[in-house]
Amino acid sequence: MNNTDALLKSLNTFLTSNGDTLARFGARVAVMSVLLDVTLPKLTLAQCVEITKLFRDGIEDTLSLMDDIPVPGEYRSTLLEQTNLFLAILNASGEIHS
Repeated sequence: MNNTDALLKSLNTFLTSNGDTLARFGARVAVMSVLLDVTLPKLTLAQCVEITKLFRDGIEDTLSLMDDIPVPGEYRSTLLEQTNLFLAILNASGEIHS
């Protein structure tokens, strides 16, 4: 086996492993999204208020960890984008019940 064969074999192993990991991650996100879609409309106003506070606290903890650990800018911007999206959904769900 020459160096090119070894490199291609290593690359194939790497891509297969990462592809499987990405597929599992995508499946988890899909399940969580469906769970949120069916759960959020059922929350009472009080539950929305409580969850919003706990969610904000959890995100603040996550953001504080990012001060100590370098993360790609895309991670941070996506985290903030998704946070704002879910806060808006929680707010809208709460308004339905008020």
